[in-house]
Amino acid sequence: MRFKTTEHELTIGQRLYRILSVTNFDELYDELVSKGLQHEEVADERIPYWAELWPSALGLALHIATYPDLIRHKATLEIGGGLGLPALVAGALEAEVTSTDYLQDAVDFARENAERNGITDMTFQTLDWRNSSGIAPCEVLLASDVAYERRQFEPLLKAFEALVKPDGLILLSEPNRYIAEPLIAELQASGYNLKKYSYEVAIREVKSKVSVYEIKRT
Repeated sequence: MRFKTTEHELTIGQRLYRILSVTNFDELYDELVSKGLQHEEVADERIPYWAELWPSALGLALHIATYPDLIRHKATLEIGGGLGLPALVAGALEAEVTSTDYLQDAVDFARENAERNGITDMTFQTLDWRNSSGIAPCEVLLASDVAYERRQFEPLLKAFEALVKPDGLILLSEPNRYIAEPLIAELQASGYNLKKYSYEVAIREVKSKVSVYEIKRT
């Protein structure tokens, strides 16, 4: 197995979660780059960001645990899910969850993390949210740290339109990067109502501040 791993123990709400993440990101990145600039995976920038546990995922998971009625018994879809933490917390709180990521390795790790935590009633699949045709709209969309590149904003807005029911809810988390500010402004200009929450989270004792947005069409 080419992955070197570690396990995080996180208390979220009333429950302890064990989340497997990858520690050899640099080796995976070097492996990708070594394939050459013309390789499909390099040209598509399939950088293994999914392999780490990010503060935004923990912030979104905490928000779900704090306000479980947002997701309970609702068809919930996580895009760009990586290790799957927000989806797992939603699944543990009785949401009908589908956890997705663009890369199969990420989906495999999310499935493994669900098994580690005894969360069995979930669906896992690959999904490129830049091309989301054929996917049934959900009631709640989970999007953790997807707004890190400006060129992603237009396809992300289209994904929100395609993947969420008209009366549905988007839960978006991000670590207060300045680059995400235009996306937040565009959402407001496009007729969405945003409610912002702030969380301080810690991963391996490193503290970060995360914003979580509840986003609905007005």
